[in-house]
Amino acid sequence: MLDGRIEIITGRDRRRRWSIADKLRIVAEAEEPGACFAHVADRNEVTRGLLWNWRAHVRRGTL
Repeated sequence: MLDGRIEIITGRDRRRRWSIADKLRIVAEAEEPGACFAHVADRNEVTRGLLWNWRAHVRRGTL
């Protein structure tokens, strides 16, 4: 599901910086009843592994 957006990352730092609020929002979306973890990750353009790590940090209270 692409919405036509293209993000061009230039310069030395090629990684996207996610705010704490964005991480919490995406993790909360993945935790909703009936939510498909993979679909949430794909919809938010986050790797499943990164989302998994964020969720683990949220559960431990270390995010």
